[in-house]
Amino acid sequence: MKRAKSTQTPTVFSIYAEDKNGLVGQLMIFFNRPNYPVISVNVARTDVSDIVLITIEAIVPDGVLIPFTERLKKVIEVFDVNISNESLKKIGFYRVKVAGVKPEFWSLLTKFGANLSGVGNDFVTIYKIGNDKDLEDLYAALEGPGLLNFCKSALINENVMQLTIN
Repeated sequence: MKRAKSTQTPTVFSIYAEDKNGLVGQLMIFFNRPNYPVISVNVARTDVSDIVLITIEAIVPDGVLIPFTERLKKVIEVFDVNISNESLKKIGFYRVKVAGVKPEFWSLLTKFGANLSGVGNDFVTIYKIGNDKDLEDLYAALEGPGLLNFCKSALINENVMQLTIN
């Protein structure tokens, strides 16, 4: 599994914004121009009509973090930006050959707190929710010819669910 080249802790940007076509691309320009690596992007609807929560996990140098955040806040569709250095929970999906599923496979799922997501003709799909290290540990335990695919996606930072519209 490839790892990020930087040793700097990623910053999580939680952005409440008006749901508008092209907004994610517009925000990505702020990260791409200065070449700040983006690790993950997630867009989720909220209970407030036409408001979305965009979560971006990226590596932005500490010295420019505050002015960078203020620039994001100036985008007309953006209502609020919260930043955090807390690790995002992520969900990992692992597709494993049925031929590789032995009795110890099921105890491995229990040990790592993974769950069965689906069963195909010749594979099973499992998922695990956790931080990057949790997902990498399960990947390492499953790695080999039986592991067909792996992908992970960031979840929402639950600590920022506090938008108040005036």
